[in-house]
Amino acid sequence: MEKNKADVVICGSNYVLSSEKSEERIKDIARFVDDELRRTSRALNMNPNYKAAVLTALNITEKLMDNTDMVLKLQTENYQLDNDVKHYIALWEQAKKQVTDLKAKMSTEVDRQTQSSEEFKELQNKLAEMENAYFDLQMENVNLKNELKSLKRISGDDEL
Repeated sequence: MEKNKADVVICGSNYVLSSEKSEERIKDIARFVDDELRRTSRALNMNPNYKAAVLTALNITEKLMDNTDMVLKLQTENYQLDNDVKHYIALWEQAKKQVTDLKAKMSTEVDRQTQSSEEFKELQNKLAEMENAYFDLQMENVNLKNELKSLKRISGDDEL
């Protein structure tokens, strides 16, 4: 990648910095260092010098390490969240499959119940026919008994 250069001023001293970062980003970094160095110098109540520069470097390093720790923590959380999402997607897919299977079973059961209901109605109709036939046979039996009695009476009357 191409190196970019930027003229910057840090605590009154001019520097030419080069980096693969954009010129604007280089200036932002230099401005940050300048601000930190001035803040440290004010806290020490002295002009920027070697001691202030070392303390500034320590402060910036602390911030960098804190941010690095935070990035690692966020990466770990992101990894865990990705795994959680995959887990819940798998559960969702299982649930969808179970719903599909249950719908198929329900449809099969409805068909079976419909068929059983039709068979039940046919059996009820046959039972009603048999009851009617049984009733008719009972009536015929009663009529035949009455007729037999009548015939016995008639033939008994003739014999007397």
